[in-house]
Amino acid sequence: MPARAGARFPDRLQSGDLDRLTSGPVARKLRLDDQYREMQRGDVARRLQLHNQVTNIVNVTNVHPSYGTHYAGDRYYHGRISPNYTNGCFRSNYYGHRYFAGECWYPTWTPWVNWSWHYHCHTLWDPRPYWCRPVIYEPSVVWVWYQPPVWVSLPVVASGTWVDVEPVPVVGRFDLQLLAVRFVDPGHAEEKLGPRYRVWFRNNGENPITEPFDVMLFAGNDAKLTEGVPRSGVRVTSVEAGDVQSVDVRLPIEVYSLGRDSKGEPAPFETLHVLIDANREVSEKEEDNNGASISRAEILPVDPASFEVAPTQVASGGEIVLAGEGFGPEPGQLLVHLDGKELEGEILGWYDLGVRATLPNVALTAPAEAELVVVRGDGAAANPLKVTISPAGAEVP
Repeated sequence: MPARAGARFPDRLQSGDLDRLTSGPVARKLRLDDQYREMQRGDVARRLQLHNQVTNIVNVTNVHPSYGTHYAGDRYYHGRISPNYTNGCFRSNYYGHRYFAGECWYPTWTPWVNWSWHYHCHTLWDPRPYWCRPVIYEPSVVWVWYQPPVWVSLPVVASGTWVDVEPVPVVGRFDLQLLAVRFVDPGHAEEKLGPRYRVWFRNNGENPITEPFDVMLFAGNDAKLTEGVPRSGVRVTSVEAGDVQSVDVRLPIEVYSLGRDSKGEPAPFETLHVLIDANREVSEKEEDNNGASISRAEILPVDPASFEVAPTQVASGGEIVLAGEGFGPEPGQLLVHLDGKELEGEILGWYDLGVRATLPNVALTAPAEAELVVVRGDGAAANPLKVTISPAGAEVP
C-alpha cells in the first residue's frame, strides 16, 4: 500500500521548501510560483486565466506520430509521450469544458486506472484547501417536480466560483446559496460510469441548518427542467452558519446519449441543472439563488490535485502511478525534480484521475528523493508528491 503524502502542502509552501521547484525553465513558463501561492485560496486556473492561453501554447518535446490528427499538438502543454501510449486506450469524445472538447484517447479499465479511480484522499493529507474537499453524503434521487424560479446568475463566471463571494443579505433565518459547479471527471464507458461534478454552496444565514436537504443534478437539452430527465444527488445532513461546503455528484451514463448529432449518432446532454435544497425542505424566503441551468461546455474543470504515488520507492527508469483529479483528458507533463534538475517522465497513460509514467533513467550512486509535479494541458499544475528513486538495478523494497 502507498504511504501518506508527507508534510502538508501549506506547511511546505510557508517554509519555502517549494521554492526550488519553481525556478526551472518549465516551472517559470508555467508561473508555478504564482500557482502555488494562490493554491490555498482555490480556483487557481480560473483566477490566473490559464485556459485563455491554451491555443497559444507551444511546448513539444516528444509527440509520437501514432497520435495523428486527433491530438491537439502544440495547442496544449505536453511532454514526453511513450510510442506505446495508444496501445491501452480507446478513442472517444470528451465532454468537459469547451476548450478541452473533442476526441481523445481514454485508457481502458486496467489496474492502474482502477487504483487511480478508487483512491480516496485522506483528510489528514488532502492537498486541497478545506472548501475544495467534497463532503461524502448518502445518495438521493427522489425529486418531486415543481417549476423552479428564475435563477440569479452565479458569481463571476458561468459556472460560478466560491472564492471571495460576498454573502447576500438574509431575509429570514436561513438562506442557502449555490456558489459554483466544476467538472471532475468524465466517467468511464467500460464501467458504465457517467460524469462527476463538484458543487459548492453556502449557508448565508446566522443559524445552522440541521435538517437534511438534497443537492441534485439534472441533465437536459434545454433551459427547461422537466420531470423525467436523468438525475443524481446527495442528501446533506447539516451546514453550519456561514459555512461553505462542496459535494460530488455523479450522473448516470445515460446522460451521454440524450440527443442525436447531425449524423444521427448519440449525443450528450446540453444543459446541467443544479438544485440546492432540491425538494424545498429548508424554510427560505428567497430561493432564486438555490440553483442554476448551465451549458455543459461552460463548466470549468476542478484544479489539478495530486493525492498519492505508488510505489513510493522505485528504481531509476522505473514505472509509477499517480492518483489525483483534474488532470484533464490529454497527456500533459510529469515534471521530475531530482538533485536540483528539472527532468520529465515519459507518459504511458493519462486520465483525469491518474497518470502512469516512466521516470527518467538517471545515474545514481545512492537513493535520492525526487518531487513529481503533474501539469495539465492548460498549464495548471498540481501539488508535488515525493518519491525515492534508487540506482538502476538496485533492489527496491
